Amino acid sequence: MLLVMRIREGRQFARVDCRFRSVSGLPVAKTLPKMLAVPSFKLGVCLMNPSTALCRFAFVCCVILSSRCASAGDLFDRHSLAELKLATKESSALAELSAATAAKWQPLSAKIGSPCLIVQTNDGHWSKVLLSWGQRKVKGRENPLPVLVLERFVTYRGDREGQTTANGKEVMLFAGHSFSFDIGQVVPNGSGADIEFTDAGLIKPVGDAKLFGLNGSQIPAADAAKPNPNDHEGVLPRDFAGAWKVSIDGRWTGIWEIKVDEQRTMLGKFVSDDTKSRYELYGKVYNVPHQAKLEIDLANSQISVDAFLFTTDKSTMGGTATLAGRKFAFVATRQE
Repeated sequence: MLLVMRIREGRQFARVDCRFRSVSGLPVAKTLPKMLAVPSFKLGVCLMNPSTALCRFAFVCCVILSSRCASAGDLFDRHSLAELKLATKESSALAELSAATAAKWQPLSAKIGSPCLIVQTNDGHWSKVLLSWGQRKVKGRENPLPVLVLERFVTYRGDREGQTTANGKEVMLFAGHSFSFDIGQVVPNGSGADIEFTDAGLIKPVGDAKLFGLNGSQIPAADAAKPNPNDHEGVLPRDFAGAWKVSIDGRWTGIWEIKVDEQRTMLGKFVSDDTKSRYELYGKVYNVPHQAKLEIDLANSQISVDAFLFTTDKSTMGGTATLAGRKFAFVATRQE
């Protein structure tokens, strides 16, 4: 069993990689939920018997803390193609990236401590990826083998705003192997890779790909004076504004990011949980202020939404969503 330890200022957090499966013929880790992140880190790896106390302790920590890490629509998710391009506008591309260099970057937030790398791919797309470095002890090898974990990644199309080509998480890349962000797969050398991971533990661009560091969040800090839906009686049109975790019939899930102006016009984005693509959302709040009509433009279709906001704490809305002439139920809960 592979145990990856993160050590920062005397505190230890662990993630246990329990099972493996094969992707493109190369090993990929399937892990328990990612631990609460810390600003910067050092990594060490050891092989452990799953019956040991430390391993059991790591598992318990994983279960307890994972709920704190699973909040929908965190700052990593909110960095769209526009923010990635903005971050690289006045930056120089990196010839290579080491763990020591990445550890100096500012984290995206207090809850996302892993360094974030931006990759401009060989096909002209843009990818963001959270990284972890480690080592794995291999039988018959004197020195441990460097390992790179692509904790989460999303690749946006360069020619279509908000659309994605690939996304994934917890991909383990061993030294000597390469990865294509355009298709989200480990690939053989010389087969369209965007990065390679070397025996020295370095990430290097391949071909015309370019690497940039995301040194801190590009998302403006939240306005502390933003409207509070519970500071007044009844419902106002602006109470529809905010981030909402939505599920339409359990099939289409994601985040609605909604803004409402003084004319009751609603504008925003729908961020799909499945593809991480961002779709335009627009609509109007009716004269009855707890009712609204929304339209969501998908890649090849449109969803029409009739929404009703709860009139008590204004934390939930429900109603119907119509796609291709069929109506489905939906529910959305407000995210802090």
